[in-house]
This record gives sequence, C-alpha cells and structure tokens, in this order.
Amino acid sequence: MNLGQWLLDALWYVHPPVALAVQAAPVECLAALAVAAKPSQQRLHLRNLFTEGRRYHLQATADGFRLTSTSKIPWRRGRTTVAALLIGDFTAGNGVTRVALRARMRLPYFLDIFLIPSFITSIMVFAPWPMWLITLLALVLYGLSWTWHRLTAAMQAAEMIYFVQKALEDLTPYQTPALGQSAPDVVDFRDEWERFFNQRKHNDSVDEPPDKGS
Repeated sequence: MNLGQWLLDALWYVHPPVALAVQAAPVECLAALAVAAKPSQQRLHLRNLFTEGRRYHLQATADGFRLTSTSKIPWRRGRTTVAALLIGDFTAGNGVTRVALRARMRLPYFLDIFLIPSFITSIMVFAPWPMWLITLLALVLYGLSWTWHRLTAAMQAAEMIYFVQKALEDLTPYQTPALGQSAPDVVDFRDEWERFFNQRKHNDSVDEPPDKGS
C-alpha cells in the first residue's frame, strides 16, 4: 500500500470495503432499499434499524446509490450531523448483482475537523508560552478532533452497512434442499418400528423356557 492510499484510508474512508452478492437486478435492489428505509409496522423484523430515531436517506445514482443516515439527539430537539456517506456500486451479471460498499466522511464534516483546533491555535500563538508547548497542544487538539470525527463517521457507516445487509437479505433466501423419496438416507419410521417389533418378538419366543408340564 502506497502513502497516498494509506492517507485516504486513515483520513477519508472510515470502514473497510464490503461486497454483497444478491440474486436480483439492480433496480430490485434499489426498490428493496427504498422500501426498507421507510419505517412500517408491516416490517417489524427491521425495527432494530430505526432505534434512537434513526432515519436513512437514499439517493439513486447511475451505477448504484448513495446513502446517509441521521438519528435523534436525546438531550435536545434536532438530529445528528450527517458524518458519513455510503457509496454503493452495482455490477450485474449471470442473474447475480454484486453490491460494492465503501464509506467515507462527507467533505463538510471532514473540513470541520480543523475548524475549532485552528481557531484555538490562532489564539495560543499569542500566549507567552514556549513554542514547543504551543505546538504540542495544537497537535493534541487536532488529534482529538480527528479521533472524535472519525469515530462518529465510522459508527454511522457501520449502521448504514448493516441496514443495506438487512434490507437485501430477503432477496437471497436460503433454500433447504428437498429430500427425494429415493434418497438413501431417508428412513421410514413405521417400517423400522415393525421390523424391530417382529425381531424382538421372535427373540422373546426363542428365549422362552419350555413348559415343565409338557
């Protein structure tokens, strides 16, 4: 991995790439995502996706979709900032659609990392402190801001990836193979029970002692 890719993964992308294989056309995938993004009592199996007032905002693109998410702020009215953007790309072929997911920070949220640390640093440079102390404090501020922003975006990205997985899992149901009548491992319980009963009855008649009066 070169330095540029490492910097992108560390600063820009907030989740490892994820790939899904769906047995449906891209338009069906988009329709399933659009339906799942709307809370409904008819889809109670998806109720965990909307805890804490979480909502999903889907936008279709030429080759896939873009997804963002927000949730309620518990201590005041309003919703959280859109920190992460989930990009989905469709690749269809042979009846299977490959969904490639990649999550990154939104550009306004990424730029917000530098806002408060830069403002405080511009004040500290006029303080009568040693330059090494000002530099150290500035690096700590930037590091804390980056950590907080990245963790928030990573959490949103994980929630959106889980949403996509749950929304599309119904398109690839697991089908249990049916057992045929001629399968060698199929056992008729009634036949086996009669065979066991007859064998047991025969053994009892053989082991029975002869009648002394005869």
